Amino acid sequence: MPRVTEATRAEHRRKLLEAATAEFAAKGFDGARVDDISLAAGLGKGTIYNYFESKHEVFREAVAAWFARIVEVLEPLPAGAPAREQLLAIMRTDLKVSAQIEEFARVMYRETLRPDRDEVAALLPAVDPSDQALEVVIARGQETGEIRADRPASELTRVLRSLVNGLIFERWMPESTLNLDDIPELAVDLFLQGVGT
Repeated sequence: MPRVTEATRAEHRRKLLEAATAEFAAKGFDGARVDDISLAAGLGKGTIYNYFESKHEVFREAVAAWFARIVEVLEPLPAGAPAREQLLAIMRTDLKVSAQIEEFARVMYRETLRPDRDEVAALLPAVDPSDQALEVVIARGQETGEIRADRPASELTRVLRSLVNGLIFERWMPESTLNLDDIPELAVDLFLQGVGT
């Protein structure tokens, strides 16, 4: 039997993650089936287990791929730019990438609301790189006096992320007129009005 090359393994893994993203978007986490993901990727039933241990791991890796895509397309931030400009650049990139897979994003957000914290931890990567980038900008803003320094940058990052997430949920509500493109500026301005010096 011919040996599978590393390039083939990488291509199969990429196809599986793309198929998983589509399957989760269409059916949610609980409704998605790993055999259907394998078949949609053009591979045999059960092939997914050659690459991932469980459906939880596939979901977590699909979210991680989404996060990685945000970092890939994030343009370098000018170090001397005001905090507002830097925060807007990160949030615009984040939501631009999220818009490309909005139905999957809905599923990811829904899964974060599970009551079992261990279940949520099993589904989500430990680190969101865009949150790390936000925290760096917020810490710089604290150093320059643009952002209040009496709260940790990590806490203020969660406040900003909560604002963004709340606005995303608002967008998904019936009769909402909020567009994804509106969210970065609205969230950053609301955030800075609360923490600006």
